[in-house]
Amino acid sequence: MGLEIGKMSQHVSTETTVSEFYTEHWLVYDWLNQFRRQILTLPFPKSQVVAVNIIKAFAEITKGSPLEWGRKLYTDEVMTVHSEFTEFGKALEQDHQNLNVFTVTPKGIYSTRLLIEQPENKFTENVRKHFPPQMLHDLREAGRSLAFELPTACAFHICRGTEALMLGYYELLAKHPWSFPKKDWKIYVEQLVKEGAPKTITSRLDEIRQMDRNAYIHPDVNVTTEEAPVLFELCTGVIFFMCQEMEKLKP
Repeated sequence: MGLEIGKMSQHVSTETTVSEFYTEHWLVYDWLNQFRRQILTLPFPKSQVVAVNIIKAFAEITKGSPLEWGRKLYTDEVMTVHSEFTEFGKALEQDHQNLNVFTVTPKGIYSTRLLIEQPENKFTENVRKHFPPQMLHDLREAGRSLAFELPTACAFHICRGTEALMLGYYELLAKHPWSFPKKDWKIYVEQLVKEGAPKTITSRLDEIRQMDRNAYIHPDVNVTTEEAPVLFELCTGVIFFMCQEMEKLKP
């Protein structure tokens, strides 16, 4: 839009016909209409007023039958176009200072946008279909926390999501709902071992429990931004292997 506005302000003169004006610059009119609608919820009051003025000026110049568009622009029309576009640039410069803008930097090899919006796409559909709702919720919260540099929150959610999947995996192995009064990571691992879960899974889960998860749930321990991606990888790795086994167990 900025490029087209620049062209319009440079190329419009009293030698420009109405037809040429419309043909060469109708995109500006269209984009300004879109811009005006999109900034209704943003603190851009000055820009919105000037955008409306330009739209009105464009409509005024091109009103009437296209058969009359062979005439050249009047001096006052050209002056209006130039002055309004100058005002538009000033208004944007002033209004943009009202925006609270921040940048989210990449976290390791992860796409920031995917961490925020769809961290579950780290996995294939065959894996994702085994995610319980709670596990999916916590995975998404963990992804957002990692993206926005909230490492302790990331650790909390990715561990809680892993625990939700452990419960679903156990119930699939045991062929009945969890019947024990207590629910915690240690008991889940013990029962998975009893139900014959592969050691590659139970040993990984127990390693996370002993080295990471137990420490991260206590209020006197904070996770660093360097540790969070590592824990995220450890948990999503064992999540993948549990889902692989769940796929084998499905009826």
